[in-house]
Amino acid sequence: MTVIMGYLHGRQNWKIKQIPGEKLTHINYAFAKIEGLNLVDKGAHFKQIATIKQHFPNLKVNISIGGWGAEGFSDAVLNADSRNKFATNIINFIQQYGIDGVDFDWEYPGSALGGIKSRTQDAENFYAFLKVLRKKLASCSDEYEISAAIAGDPSLLTSLINGEKLSIAEYLDYLNVMTYDLRGSWTNITGHQTNLFPYDAIEGELSIDTTVKYLIAKQVPTDKIVIGSAAYSRDWREVDQQAPSPVGALAKEKGTQTTPYQKISQLIAQKPQCYFWDEKAKAPYYFDEQVFRSFDDEKSMESKVKYVQQQRLGGLMLWELSLDPQNQLISAATNALDK
Repeated sequence: MTVIMGYLHGRQNWKIKQIPGEKLTHINYAFAKIEGLNLVDKGAHFKQIATIKQHFPNLKVNISIGGWGAEGFSDAVLNADSRNKFATNIINFIQQYGIDGVDFDWEYPGSALGGIKSRTQDAENFYAFLKVLRKKLASCSDEYEISAAIAGDPSLLTSLINGEKLSIAEYLDYLNVMTYDLRGSWTNITGHQTNLFPYDAIEGELSIDTTVKYLIAKQVPTDKIVIGSAAYSRDWREVDQQAPSPVGALAKEKGTQTTPYQKISQLIAQKPQCYFWDEKAKAPYYFDEQVFRSFDDEKSMESKVKYVQQQRLGGLMLWELSLDPQNQLISAATNALDK
């Protein structure tokens, strides 16, 4: 089975009829937050989980914990006592809401990049916690799943997955690789943010293939690797029009702004001449009025599905479903599976 997974943000304005449950294998419902050792609802409207399960009884629905800038992980997995209590509380939550598993979006263990508390031993503690959680879940049912959203940049994975001392993959069903925002808010040089392969404009730039090869080299089973896709663009404004190419060009602003794919598809329809395809990167971009936008579209989703099949990976995930209410991207992915 090829996983087609969508993250769904509880805070976003969506209706159940917009959810492509029949095209998905999984929904990761975002986000539960950590307070002490408990999971709490900070505007994510957990009651909506029951509605999703009712409409799509065959769909696996997991709760995603954390998100960018989310605190609490480092303390929750700090020692044997906290790990045991945190794992028990997660199981109670899963059973309370009748869901199928848990996804951890810790950005990032051992790193203060997201402005969160971190410790050098975070990776080892997380590994120890996952071992406890897996054992506890197995005592309840062998159907429960555990996944983790992991960085798309291999430099942020070395402590979690090093192929020598430890690998969190041992206790996970899926590693959901956040292979989007590979280029973005920290630079004013334009580039692809969710490209499948490296490209000429920027030497040594990250790509999905680069990260997948890292994981495979570290003995991560291929069927656990789920690559990421984006239902939004990364935007750079006031781009130098004299540059040889808009890809790798200097912009006055960093790529901090984003645009939902729903809007991107409208822009393409209005000005198709401003849409471009980078064949080497297998990635589209849109360049108009000195604004460069990098995103996924139907063509890149099809390329990613083919890559998943060729590499025998676990599947493909999308952040985030409500940004594409017409479900053009998920539909492209499922259609590619049928070819």
